[in-house]
Order: sequence, then C-alpha cells, then structure tokens
Amino acid sequence: MPVLAEQARTAAEAPSAGAVSPLWPLLTLLASAAMAIGVLFSRLAPRGAPAGAMPEARFTDVTAAAGLAGFPAGSADDAPSTLGGAVAFLDYDGDGHPDLFFVQGTRWPWDQAGASALALFRNDGAGHFADVTRTAGLAADFPAMGVAVGDYANEGRPDLFLTGIGGNRLYHNLGGGRFADVTAAAGVGGDAHLWSTGAVWLDIFGDGRLDLVVCNYARWPREVALSAALAAERAGPSYATPAGFVSAFPTVYRNLGGGRFEDATAGSGLDQLDRQTGFPRAFPLAVAAVDANGDGRLDLLFTYQSGEDVLYLNQGDGTFREWKPPAERREGASAGLAAASGAAFAALARGGDRFSVLRAAGLALAPGEEGAAPGQLRAKLGVALLDYDLDGRADFFTANGRAEPGLERFEDGRDFAAASVLEWNDGRSWRPVPAAGGWSRPLIARGVAVADIYGDGSPDVAIAQHDGPPVLLRNEQRSRHAWLRIDLVGTRTARDAGGARVEVHTPRAVYTQTMEPAMGFMAQSESTLTFGLGDDARIDRVIVRWPGGATQEVRPTGADRRLVITEPR
Repeated sequence: MPVLAEQARTAAEAPSAGAVSPLWPLLTLLASAAMAIGVLFSRLAPRGAPAGAMPEARFTDVTAAAGLAGFPAGSADDAPSTLGGAVAFLDYDGDGHPDLFFVQGTRWPWDQAGASALALFRNDGAGHFADVTRTAGLAADFPAMGVAVGDYANEGRPDLFLTGIGGNRLYHNLGGGRFADVTAAAGVGGDAHLWSTGAVWLDIFGDGRLDLVVCNYARWPREVALSAALAAERAGPSYATPAGFVSAFPTVYRNLGGGRFEDATAGSGLDQLDRQTGFPRAFPLAVAAVDANGDGRLDLLFTYQSGEDVLYLNQGDGTFREWKPPAERREGASAGLAAASGAAFAALARGGDRFSVLRAAGLALAPGEEGAAPGQLRAKLGVALLDYDLDGRADFFTANGRAEPGLERFEDGRDFAAASVLEWNDGRSWRPVPAAGGWSRPLIARGVAVADIYGDGSPDVAIAQHDGPPVLLRNEQRSRHAWLRIDLVGTRTARDAGGARVEVHTPRAVYTQTMEPAMGFMAQSESTLTFGLGDDARIDRVIVRWPGGATQEVRPTGADRRLVITEPR
C-alpha cells in the first residue's frame, strides 16, 4: 500500500491502461491519501521538550446546541456517493468568527429526491450557527465532492471552489453575505465527463494572484452517460467490477485577474504520462500544497489511488518538476528531503522543517523503515492536525471513516462506522489518548476540519459524515497553556500569504509554521495560525518571512491573543 513516505519516488508499479474500476483501491489507498493530505495541509510543527503525563482530552459534542443537528443528510449508498461529506471553516462575512460550510455527499443528476447538497452556517461569535445557505446564494444541487477555499480576487473575502462529478463550480464572495456562481465566466467548470476530487489554491506564477490546481480523478467516454458508467458499480463490489473509467491529467488554471482563468496545464510539468502505461498517472485523489524545501514557494504533493505519491517542486516560473531521491549525495534542500526519511523521530521533531516532521510522525515513511513512529494512521479516511492541549506539539485527530458500506463482509473488524481517535504528541512519538465522552463514538466520518470557534485559543473539531449529520466537538481542555493566533495579510504577494514562514520567539523556544492551505481529504481548516506555547507566556518577537523576500518583525504585548500582520508594501 502506498504511503506518504514514498511521495518522493515515482510509481514502481502502475495500473494497466483501459477500463478500470474507480473505487476498488479506495478501501485502502484512499485512506492513505486522506492521511497524507490531512497532515500536509496542517500547519503546526511539534515543539518543546518531551512531556510527562498525557493531558486529558475534553471534547464535548455541541452539535445540537450549536444549531447543526438539523442539517439534512441526503446522499445515497452507492459508490462513489459513499465518499461524500466535505467540510470547510471560513470567515465568509469577515466578522472574525469561523463559519462552517458543508458539502453533504453526492446526488446524481437523475435523482430528484433529497435535500440541498450544500450548506453554509454563520457563526454568531458565541459558537451558535445559523443556516444561511439560501440567503448566501449557495442553495444548489449537483454531484459535489470536495471544497477548496481561497481569496482568488484579493478582496479580503474567501471564495469557494467545489469539485464534483461532471463539472466543478466556483462561487465568488460578493460581500454582504452573498456568493455568486461565476463558473462559466471564470472558465473553471472543467469537462462534463470528468470526476474531480481534490483541489488547492496557490500562487503558482508569483504574480500575487491565486491559481487553482484540480485533481481529475477519472473520466468516462463522451459517448457513454454517467449512469451507464456507474451501472457496473451497483452490480457488485466496486473494487471488483470494471466501470469504464480511465485516468486524466490534473488541471492547472492560471488566474489572469478580473475574475478570468486560463487552462495552463500544458507545459506546467504536471501533465506527465506514466512511462509504463503511456496514460496519465492513475488516479489522483488529492493534492496538497506544502513548502517541502523551505524556499518560500508552495510545492505540490499528489496522492494517487494506484502507485506511489509524487512530489512536484515549484520552480517559481509557473512550472513544476517532479522530485526524485538523489542517486548520490547532494547539497541543499533536496539533500535534506532525502536524508529526512531515515532520521529518528526526536531529531526531526526538534527541527523547523515540517516536511521532516511528517516523516518523523511515521506518515512519510515506508512500512518498517527505520525511524517510523507508532502513530502511523494509515487506515484513516479523515485526519486533522491540531495542538489540542496547546503545549506546542502537534497532535492528530482521526475520524477513522471507511470508504464504503459492506466492508465487514470482506475484512474482519472493518465496520462502515468507526470511532474517532486522538493521538497526543509527547515529544518522542504520538500516543493514543484514552477515549472519554461522546467524541469517540462510531461515525461514518469523512472530512475533518479544525478551527477556534470560541476564540479561546483551543482548536475545536468539525466532522462531516456520509449520509449523516455533522458533528461539532468543543475543545474544553484545561491545561491553561499560553497561545498566540496569527493572521497574515499579503500585499505584494497573494493576500492569502501562502508560503510565508512565521517564527514565534520565546525565551525557551522558537515555534515555526508555514502559511499553507490547511486542507485534508474532503476538508479545509481555518487559515489562522495557532501557536501553542505551553507554560511560557513570554513572547519576545514574531518574525514573518514573506514569500517575496521581505522580513518583518513584530513585538506583541503578550500572549493569549490574536494578531493580524500585514505585509509591508
């Protein structure tokens, strides 16, 4: 089974060309993809000295009290509808409080029953949410899969890009709590015979505008209707019946400004044919943006259904180059990428290279490779990184969802619903936290997103389910640890400030994070960076290294607060 550790290598084996089933490997490989993406789009790096006793995890299910219990569930139980359930945190109205957006599974175009696939909930600042889907202009039904949030117009308002089956959609945030469907005008709808899954916003061309990369998981022939392509899926187990889907290249959309995009896939370096099959590499499930080599440019990690994950390094000129392990010793960042794979957890966890931290977590290591940690979380569908006790070290929350129903018939102990798991970082490894309360009950979980809903510094968790209501968990940890939350506003760079590196200096440590789209499988967490400081509330300075090369220093007046830092013009 491919794992994140092998993202730097090309596929050793590739599926044969022709008709393939789009879902059979998802029972295991999509879980691996979710793990890879969930961790890569998280932003907290383990820090501080090894701790002692494991702190209690106090998560309270506040779904009903928050006003989310009535959200309808209307997706079907046939594949690929079972993969549905996306969630994103975004401050759509600019009031400083994270709001919630859900994509409730998939509805087929020929199915007229069921409720809206989309739902936007406004946070009143006290953790209560109101359904504003219709007033926001988002009450639309289509076979949606995932969501990516980004301010592509640099207006200070987050926009929504939704991936789906048979076309994608872009909703522009007009302000005043309203969105408009601008898909056709923007030119990002995609092919009507494509099935898209993951997507990410990032500034590829260095012009200060967010571009868009979309994972096109598969396509079906133009002469065949989607209903016909899926008919075989209903006839038996999806992983055993050919369904007539073939692989497709990801799409790169260049932001031209003025709300217009052009297809820049050709020549981007992402349109590479598999050398063994002669077809596009099959089949991309998700894409993560991460500064893998510390050069301030966001790179792309693609996770595939079949074959190993692939890392593409951003060349800074609108193109990407596939990274491969050096055959011999090399100097610089590339050498660091290769060397990190065999290093021990403790050494990596002390470093500021988040790519190395991923390897230290055992999420980027091949099975049995030296240095692999116990918390290898490879069988999870939804995952998020959060410092739940604010001790400065990253912990993992895994929703543990399964790909489709009926797994218990083929794999012992693999029920469709599964309990969530929290793993605590003790400075040496990640250890499972004993379950307590309703937060660990079995769920048919999909996307998992994190945000500080209540403004108390503690990260809360939202979980989207397949064919079920969402779950909102309030973090009521009592560590009394200090924290600092930071928002970045780009001026010369893209407003989302992707690739900016933030250092928080205290007398005891330097905490480092990189601003990246905080995405996971079917999920995107809030864009605010949260630094847990443990018992050290003294902050000497905050240093921001902007992607354009400028370095900015800010001296906060204390901890337990939120800072907004704007890039100097």
